[in-house]
Amino acid sequence: MLAIGLTGNVGSGKSTVAAIWKEKRGAMVIDADRLGSEAVAPGSEALGRLVAHFGEQVLLPDGSLNRRRTAELAFRTDTDRQVLNSIVHPEIIRRIGLEMSEARESGVKAVVVDAALIFEFGFDNHMDVLVVVDAPREVKIERMQTRGKMDRETVERVLEIQMTPEEFRQRADYVLLNGGTLEELERAALELYDRLVPAT
Repeated sequence: MLAIGLTGNVGSGKSTVAAIWKEKRGAMVIDADRLGSEAVAPGSEALGRLVAHFGEQVLLPDGSLNRRRTAELAFRTDTDRQVLNSIVHPEIIRRIGLEMSEARESGVKAVVVDAALIFEFGFDNHMDVLVVVDAPREVKIERMQTRGKMDRETVERVLEIQMTPEEFRQRADYVLLNGGTLEELERAALELYDRLVPAT
């Protein structure tokens, strides 16, 4: 099984690439964001710990986590960010490991791990290939704002904390540039996937 690590800064478009590979090539994708959401589902220990630290303001009316508000609060200070990471990251790492084991047992040709913090999680050591998606800084910020995930100030703080684009590129085996159209990204993404996972 080929393990492909797919990473990049917030707003770079890595999850778009993962979706293209899944839809157009049937790739198995392990989405760290999805696992993070599952880790803080209503009734979970992790959600209870987040509420204990940040207060009820991180909850939506239905009792689920308000991810935008949580990000705004968590990235105010290094201490708050470390609290968030200490609660959520171990569970995400555990779940990625479980899904990778399941992928190996199922006999799939390739699995894609879509995670912005793949290096911080230590999963780069378990990948056969590392693909970084990058885009101009302003494009990243605009995308995150347009999706309603974060306000500009929060996006900028996240980008300051994350690895720089240069650091990502230095550690990548392949880089996909996502500063143009969706069609251009799709063409480049599929070309790369077909090189990595040839059809049989």
